Formats: sequence, structure tokens, C-alpha cells
Amino acid sequence: MSAKMTQRRRQLDSKRPSSINNEVSNGNPNVAAAAAAARRRNQHRHFPTNSRSRFDYLYRSLMKKQLPFTVPPYVVTLIIAGLVAFTLYRGFLTVMEYRSQYEHTNIPIKLPKLVNVNDTTPEVDPKHFWGTYRSNLYFGMKHRSVRSLSGGLMWFDYGKVQQSQDRFLRHWCDQNDRLKYGWTYHDGETFGIEQITDDNLQLNIQWLKQITGQHGGDWTARITVTPQSTNRTIPISLFFYFHHDLPWIDEINSNSNQSPDTVAVRGQTNELDSFTIKIKSNTPSHHAVTRTLTDVFHLDKIHETLLTKFAATSRDQPYFYLAEQPFKDFEHNTFFVQITLTQPISSDTFSFDVIYQSDSSNHVREQDLTGYYFNEEITRLQKQFDERFENIFQLKSKQNMDSKKIHFARSTLSNLIGGVSYFTGKSLVAKPNQKVPDEYWSTSLYTAVPSRSFFPRGFLWDEGFHNLVIARWNKNLTMDILSHWFDMLNDNGWIPREIILGNEARARVPAEFIVQYTNNANPPTFFLTIDYLLKTSANRQMFSLPFVQRLEKWYQWYNRTQSGSVPLSYRWRGRNASSIFELNPKTLTSGLDDYPRASHPTDVERHVDLRCWMALASSVIGKLYSTIRNEQTNQYLNYAQLLSNNEQLDQLHWSEQHEMYADYGLHTDHVQLHRVPVGKPTPQQPQQQTHMVRQITKQSDLTLKYVKHFGYVSLFPLMTRVLSPQSPKLDKVLTDLQNPSLLWTQYGLRSLAQSSPLYGVRNTEHDPPYWRGAIWINMNYMVLSALQHYAKTPGPYSDKARQIYGQLRTNLITNMFRIYERTGHIWEQYDDKTGNGQGSHPFTGWSSLIVLIMSELYDE
Repeated sequence: MSAKMTQRRRQLDSKRPSSINNEVSNGNPNVAAAAAAARRRNQHRHFPTNSRSRFDYLYRSLMKKQLPFTVPPYVVTLIIAGLVAFTLYRGFLTVMEYRSQYEHTNIPIKLPKLVNVNDTTPEVDPKHFWGTYRSNLYFGMKHRSVRSLSGGLMWFDYGKVQQSQDRFLRHWCDQNDRLKYGWTYHDGETFGIEQITDDNLQLNIQWLKQITGQHGGDWTARITVTPQSTNRTIPISLFFYFHHDLPWIDEINSNSNQSPDTVAVRGQTNELDSFTIKIKSNTPSHHAVTRTLTDVFHLDKIHETLLTKFAATSRDQPYFYLAEQPFKDFEHNTFFVQITLTQPISSDTFSFDVIYQSDSSNHVREQDLTGYYFNEEITRLQKQFDERFENIFQLKSKQNMDSKKIHFARSTLSNLIGGVSYFTGKSLVAKPNQKVPDEYWSTSLYTAVPSRSFFPRGFLWDEGFHNLVIARWNKNLTMDILSHWFDMLNDNGWIPREIILGNEARARVPAEFIVQYTNNANPPTFFLTIDYLLKTSANRQMFSLPFVQRLEKWYQWYNRTQSGSVPLSYRWRGRNASSIFELNPKTLTSGLDDYPRASHPTDVERHVDLRCWMALASSVIGKLYSTIRNEQTNQYLNYAQLLSNNEQLDQLHWSEQHEMYADYGLHTDHVQLHRVPVGKPTPQQPQQQTHMVRQITKQSDLTLKYVKHFGYVSLFPLMTRVLSPQSPKLDKVLTDLQNPSLLWTQYGLRSLAQSSPLYGVRNTEHDPPYWRGAIWINMNYMVLSALQHYAKTPGPYSDKARQIYGQLRTNLITNMFRIYERTGHIWEQYDDKTGNGQGSHPFTGWSSLIVLIMSELYDE
């Protein structure tokens, strides 16, 4: 049998298409062996080179192997199908996770707009058309149009010219000017009164608007100058200018055939039609009036342009006057008037009016807004403001509220409302790691600002706090502001956390902060504002279905992009895990910047403050849908109950070891900044450069754990009222609140406990502590609001909450009023050791919540 098989193999070999077998072997076994070796070498040489053929070759080779068992074909099919399904599933999850970050960065969401093109026109909303919407100036005017006629005040003291060649001109609010300034009255619609003290010079600005005609009506600004020194001899120059955004389309015409004390300008724009501007002196005194026209293509450069127009008169009397030039119709876009007081003011004051009159009001105007009629109207509106203020806030009925504190509260409210601004332009946005940013669509924003001198732009998480105050004064104004913000939603449901529109706004921002990144969130404080508005049934009709749909998309963006690694947990994105220069990588997206989190950012972090924000957001959206659809419950209310479940909260964020609510993550407190050399010394720079870099001093302590840094973050279950009134943990939180070694001070609650190793510590060699001890009014307001809630809610700790509430409220009011009396400012934050104001000023953003604290208006 074996012999026959051998013979058969030889016959088959003789038929193979090999030239060696056919022509050379002739039965010689040595030659046959050589041929076989050649075939093997040839097989190796012709191994497939492309990936597809290699795969096919290996697959066929594998199939030729005999397995010790038989695999049914359907099993192979199932295995392949399972692998394909798993791959598709993982790909789907990856796409869904990063879709919002990597697609549709600058495409607006496909939902009905809340503010349509005509909604800000004078025909639809004449009350809010003109306003003091250039809050970055000491005094500035514009109207709510994409192309606006803008006016502004400048001045300088000739004594300042000799002291500083580059800082003598007052125009933009700048805390380095060291001025005391602010609105003492501002109703957000028709009038305002501002006082400015510049060394021994005081300016009083009264602004009044009259709504008539079809193009926004008339307005007048009266500027009164009062020297604080009776023997003052140094001249003063004041300027008022008007500028239009697009000079190549709409320009200003000048007509100088007027009396010496009046300068009149005729103009016309598409938005305003025809109008007249008059600059009229009210005081007979020794003053010189000059005027000029010029072209300014960017409003942020207007003060530089003014400086180029100066011409000195003589060396003996070095007055700087505007160099006049011939007036030609419709050839310039900027008009300046200069009034120079050349000798001491005989009547102690000097004043002039800037009068804007719309031609469409000519047939209905009874009197010009000037002279005695102007004074009467200002007096009437002041009285009306005081009555309305008392009716809303009722401070006269509160204990220890004298006239000075009421003035303090009234000014604080007026400065918040007087800071409401209107911006137009395009934001710069980018995806993570994108080098060249995209432009957002052209849009407008109506918003309050945190600080006219330092943050004159829209901030997302600040604005929710701002409107807790504004809504008390004018709910329609709040809804207008919210609508503008929610029109900023892109197709993913994201809103930039800073909105910087236009050259003038962009000029106030360091370059590294202009671009907004689409993976970055900010605390969703608008839910606080909406929650307050929902408390009153009359306000519920203010929320349309398109508004709620946009709010829902915003909420879903948070839920989708900021979720944590375990169910019902959340994590702020945007922390830099590779940072070596920060002691604790900042969490700017949380709004709390350098507040200590897990020392080493990872995907398994859990942030207790964000979880509480989402519990609040879920509850508010649930209430809105319940109102609109008239239903008892819905998915959002159910999810809010899950996030408010104290057992679930405790499992994720309660540290039994430290007895506090805390973040969770990869953490160690054993870190320090250590100075190390960078590079090598050179002949040009023999002194070797050094940097402070972070070092871990105890590597074994770096583990997953609760982050033991007691402070504002630990209080979020209390502040958002997630914590049950019956919970023993509420008792522990209340006890810790009163502990002076932790957060309690005689000026308010500090942001980080003194027991924290990062209390008062710099985060880098260049970054001083920010949220590491200072007293912040917005967080103290949230604590007070929660304490009042727990004091009113029946439970074992209601008396304790009431006692803490009373003392904390008194401490905050006493200190803020004391510092205001001394400095004339509301401040960004307050020192926890001295109570002194620090940071930017005046800061009448969320620090204006002191008005609600004084009036004890929280959420009812």
C-alpha cells in the first residue's frame, strides 16, 4: 500500500509546472531535492506585499491547518458579527462623547431665535433703544443696533499732562486712574446720575431720555464740573465725541453757524434717520470751544486719534486745542468738541449739555430736554426711583438700616443696572488643540458686566447672579438679557463662558483669554435666576416653548459632556493633567479657578459642586415642562430626585474619615513648588534662568481618595438645598460653618479653611491665591439663602440655621458698608483677616447681591 502511494506521489510530482522537474531532474533525487528547495525559497520571495493580499494569504493558510475539533460555520459567523458589533458600539460611544467638542463649533442651533432682528429696534422697544451701553467708559452712549452712533466723554487736567505723558486722558474706566466713580441713580430705561471724583475735580453727569417719535426719541447728558479747591488755577479740557461704526456708509455732517456757546451738528444714519446734536454751555465763564472732524475706523482707537489732533498754542500757555479743519458734508465719521476752562470758575461750577434730538420727534416735542425742564424731570425721576426702590426692597423697615446704608444699597443697585451693555460682533472660538480659532456667527449680546474697569464684557456664570438682583427691579429686563444669552447656543448646545464682541471689548482682554474653547463649561447659574422667576405664578407665562427648548439643549450639553466615570457623578473638564508649573491645576471652568481639587487630574474625578448644579438644573427644567405641559412629573423631575437622593450623594462625596462633603480623585497634599534651573547660562545672559515646578514629596500618598480641602465646594449640598433638613450631616456642616479655624470670620465666610495646606498659598510663582481664603459675596449669598431655607423648614436644626444666618448676614453688611464708606467702592472680594476690599473695583457684579442680603430677599 505504501509503495503504491509513493509511486502515485512521484507521478504527481512529475506533472507539476516546474521547469526544474520537467527539464532537469530526469529522475535524479539530488536534482529533485534542489528543485523542492527552490520552490520553498520562491514561496517566501513572493509573500504578498499589500495589506489586503497579506490578510487573504494568512487567512487561507490558517484555514488549511487542521483543528483538533470542528467549528460549525454559524459559530464563526456569530463570532465575527459580535466583533463587528462591539467595534461599531465602541466607535459610536467615542463619536457621541466627543461630538460636541469636535463638530459644529460655530453653527447656531436650529431652534427659533428668542431675539429677532427687529426686537431691539425703536419701533418695537423704544425704552431700551438708547442707553449708557458703553459701560467700559466713564460715560458713554450708544443704541441697540449693529451699526451704532456712539458718544463718549473724555477729559484731562493740564496738571496731569506734566505728571504722565501717557495716562493723563480720562476715557476708559481704569482702576489704575484711582478715581472714585459710580452711578447713584440708574433705572435702566430713562435716566441716571453718576458722580466722578478725580483728585480735586468732581464731575456730575445727569442723563435723561424722552421717548417720542419713531427713532428712539431724544436724550440729554448734562456734565457739571466742580473743582474741589477754591484757588484752583490749572486749566481743564473736556471733550465729547460722536462716532459711527461704518464711516463708508453713514457719516456725520457739521454745521457751525450757531451762537458761540452752542455747537450744532446735523447727521443721518440708516438706523436713526436724521438728527441734530447740540453741545451747549450753561455757564458764562472763560472757556474756549473748538471742534474737529476726522475718521476713526476702530472705536477702540479713538483716544489715540484724539491725541494726534492736538495743537499747542504757545510755550507760555501750553494749552492743547483741537486743530480745526473745514467741514464737508458726509466726508467724516467722527466729531469732537473740546471745551477748555482757561481761568478759575467764577460760580464754583461749570456745566454743559449734550443734546441729541431725533427729527422724527420734531412734531411731538413739547420742550427741549434742557434748562429748567431738564431739572424738573430729573427731580421727578429721582423721587420716583426712591419710592420704587423702597417698595421693592423695604430697607426702611429693616433693623439697623439708616439713610447712609440705604444710599449704599441704592448706589449698588444703580451701578449694576448702569453697567448693562450692548455688544455686537463675532467671538473667537476653538476646539481643543485647535491652533487657528474659528469665528462665531455675527451676533449681539445684551448683558450686565462684573466690573466696568476690569471685566467690561459678558461672563456666563456671573450673569446668573447679576439677574437675581436685576429681576427684582425689572423682570422684563432680565428676560431680555437671558434671551440674548440663550441665542448664543451653538449646534451642540454650548455657550461661551466669556463673550467678547467687537474691537472695543476685545481691546480690554489679554490675548490668551480671547479664544473660547468649546469643551469648557461654567456653572449654570441661570437656573438660579429662572428658579426665582418660577416662584411667582405670574412670571411663568414669561417662558415660551422656544426658551425652554434652548434651556434644555444647554442642560443636555452639560449632561453629555461633563458627566463622570460612574453613574450620577460629574466632572469639570478643562483641567491640565500635564501641568508642572501649578501646585494644583486650576479648574477655571468651575468658576472657582484655583480652589484646590484633586492634585492630579484624571477621568475618574468626581466634583461635588457640579453634581449639585446639575441637581438644581434638573429640577428647574422639570418645573418648566410641568408648567408648559401641565403635568405632575417628567423625566427631569425624576432625575432631579435621583441627584437629590442623600444616600447616593453620600456614597459618592461624603468622606467618613474627614466628615465632610468633598471631591474625589487622584490626590496628595504632599506637593510643593521647587525652583529648578532652565537652560544654560550664555554670555548674553550669564545669570541662569529658573522656574518653579511642582514636586511630589511623598509619592506613596498619591492615591485615589477624597480631597480634604474644606471650603465653598464642601458647602454645595447645603447651598443648593440638596441636603435633607433631617440629615445629621446638616448638623455637621452647620457646626463647621461656625468654626473660626475653618471658614468663619467676622467679615463673612472665607473660601477655604485655614486648616487647608493650600490656604493663602500661591498656585504658581506668578499667581497669587484667588479662591484660597478670600471672602466672595456670591457664595455667601448662596449660603445665606440656604440657611434661611433650613431655618424656615421644620427640622431638628432649624434653630441652629437661624442663629448662624443672623450673625453671618450682620457680618457681611457691616463690613461691606464700612469698606464702601472708606474707599467709595464695592470690591470683587474681601480679605478674610482684615475685611479690606481686594481685587478689581468697582465690582458691582455679583457683589451687588448685598442688596438682596440687606433686604432679605432670596427666593421667595
